[in-house]
Amino acid sequence: MKKLLTLALAATLGVASFANASNEGIEELSSVRSKDKKVAISLKEGLGKVKLEILDSEGHKLHQQFVKVKEDIQVPYDLSQLPAGEYQVSIESNIKEPSADKMVYTFETKEAPAPLPLMAYGKSLDENSFRLAVIGLEKPGTKVEILDSNGKAVFSEKINQEEAFTKIYHLKNMSVKDVSLRVTDATGRTKTLYL
Repeated sequence: MKKLLTLALAATLGVASFANASNEGIEELSSVRSKDKKVAISLKEGLGKVKLEILDSEGHKLHQQFVKVKEDIQVPYDLSQLPAGEYQVSIESNIKEPSADKMVYTFETKEAPAPLPLMAYGKSLDENSFRLAVIGLEKPGTKVEILDSNGKAVFSEKINQEEAFTKIYHLKNMSVKDVSLRVTDATGRTKTLYL
């Protein structure tokens, strides 16, 4: 009899835990994150087939997609073609049932900040030497090229210095007036200097 009661209790606990998992709502099984104009919708296993909609601030549908959630997934959206502003994500599960579970998330997109220009400065010290100063570097690995009057590189070096550096260059058989500088940082920002 004890064995029978133990089995019945174990079966009841198993059914109760299964029922609790299926009773979890969309709020517990989904989330929405946004940065600049990128949106990521996280959907957890157990939602089944869901309908995703992207809506503008007035509730007009911009996009609709059906997703079958068999395991935890992330659905990314790129809204860079749309103006910055307030948008909504509607997530609806149990679509075919009249008591469909629905959740609406509101988020705001912003324009990505424009990258700062490369800040490099050159100053002639005399006829054959000059000083180069570069500030605001995010990563080491700045390429410095000295170009002749035809735009051909006559000297090139890579400087692995973070944040900022200053260096004095001495020219042989050339005048400062005959050269220009091309400075490129590790992120790809470029600046050309004429001394």
